[in-house]
Amino acid sequence: MKSIFALIIFTFLASCSGDSNDADLDLSNFIKPEYEFKESLLRCNLVPGETLNSVERFIPKLVNSLSEAGDSLDELYFLFPVIEDEIETQNFELLSKYTEEASFDRFNLMLSALSFGDIADCNVSSVSSRSLRLTNHVINFSPVIAEILECEYLDGYSYATMKLVIEQFIDALIKNNLTIDILYSENENSNENFQWTNIFSSIESRVDFVESWQGLEISKQIQGLLLKQSACKSSRVYRQYQVIKLKN
Repeated sequence: MKSIFALIIFTFLASCSGDSNDADLDLSNFIKPEYEFKESLLRCNLVPGETLNSVERFIPKLVNSLSEAGDSLDELYFLFPVIEDEIETQNFELLSKYTEEASFDRFNLMLSALSFGDIADCNVSSVSSRSLRLTNHVINFSPVIAEILECEYLDGYSYATMKLVIEQFIDALIKNNLTIDILYSENENSNENFQWTNIFSSIESRVDFVESWQGLEISKQIQGLLLKQSACKSSRVYRQYQVIKLKN
């Protein structure tokens, strides 16, 4: 299901024209994403003897500390992988959204002060991402289902070559009353790598969306176009919990 969904969504974002690479490069000089915020990710693994219950007990302490700081982060989320069996996962992620670079540094210092390292071993993402929301439909309750795809543009392609097709994709969603919250992110140090995040209200709504999208005529016309301008890894699916939002 994951690989099929990735192909369906991202093939729609491929270029519809046969313009040369030079033309694509010219477009990229003046068509750029209008970023709204930055994101950084901590990938964590539970230390031996700890469970997700330990993480759950830690969250209130973290929320209290963040609230007292007042300016630490704009938003903070815990992401737990959706797995098909009943084995408890040993890994999870912390996603922070912020507008000031120092906010993420203060957040890491706070985790250290609260001895979070006794619960989980986390590797700080070496590069932050710049992000924007592509849809007007914001799914802002918690938890949600987040599906994340890591992609890389092929030579000669960029956000500029995808922008008009993205707009057509969004128009198709609106026209067919398909509900989805979409975020687009690019590596802060390289616009060759991007991340696409689909937000759904539930696993069931994700399945319904895929089935509805596959049933549209336009989805049949765009198969294979993704490979013309980007390569994506298999998607990762998480239950995403928002634990704090400090700013409106």
